[in-house]
Amino acid sequence: RTVMMIATVLLLVLALPLLKILQAESSTLAIKAMVVLIAGGLVGMLAGPGPAMLSEMFPTRVRYTGLGLAYSLSNAIFSGCAGLIITGLIKQSGNLDIPAYYVMATAVVSLVALMTLRKDDHLRSLEE
Repeated sequence: RTVMMIATVLLLVLALPLLKILQAESSTLAIKAMVVLIAGGLVGMLAGPGPAMLSEMFPTRVRYTGLGLAYSLSNAIFSGCAGLIITGLIKQSGNLDIPAYYVMATAVVSLVALMTLRKDDHLRSLEE
């Protein structure tokens, strides 16, 4: 939970500056590669512990169903539709910063969700 909270806060804070660096014509290929590496590392900090965190949320008898549904639905809604939503919003508004705002909005949703988790889920009996 702590690793995911840190990554989420960093994404919330760094999304716009990182996008601005990628969009800048003066940025070199090396700088852009570093930005992509940083963004990928932050996403990795979320994607790594995510499945374990999700599995701890569900009792053993419904663990696979709960994990599968939570993971699949969140990916379908937030990842699968991202391109469509971002492209549509850029087309309507003309604002090229929309991808960063989308990441920031999903980070806020993630923070709220992470704050609602019980801190002792990993200590629960598997028989629950």
